[in-house]
Amino acid sequence: MKKLLITALVLLGFFSSAFAQDEVTFTILKTDGSTKSFTMNRDARIYYSDTQLMFFNGNTTTSINFSEIRKAYFTAPQNVEEIDNQQFVVYPNPAKDVLRISGIAENQEVTIYTINGDVMMKLIASEGCEINISDLRTGLYIIGVGNEFSKFIKM
Repeated sequence: MKKLLITALVLLGFFSSAFAQDEVTFTILKTDGSTKSFTMNRDARIYYSDTQLMFFNGNTTTSINFSEIRKAYFTAPQNVEEIDNQQFVVYPNPAKDVLRISGIAENQEVTIYTINGDVMMKLIASEGCEINISDLRTGLYIIGVGNEFSKFIKM
């Protein structure tokens, strides 16, 4: 469960820019059936210790033991439209051996992450570059260029 929560936190960091500046709700379903929801604004932080998940809202900290957590998830407000301001394009998607990137400047740092947030590859790339992904395992990956991120599937 701890690894799943950490993965969710990593993904929130990747995808939070997609929701303008509106708030996201982080909800925990506890093993006793109750729920605890937290509003994620700019000052909010989620972190953990060996045994607890902590939520800081800018003023106070709330902690919940991992053993009390059944499920945790993020929810965006219903009235928020996703913003597609991504400047770079990754293709083909899905890809087998080579991934191409267009719409990036010269000498941009490109990072490929697993869906768990582990860094698989880091390189400096330019417009129209080709990245050899033949050594990656089949699955879903996240590619970051600067502070923008996109998903791709490795076949």
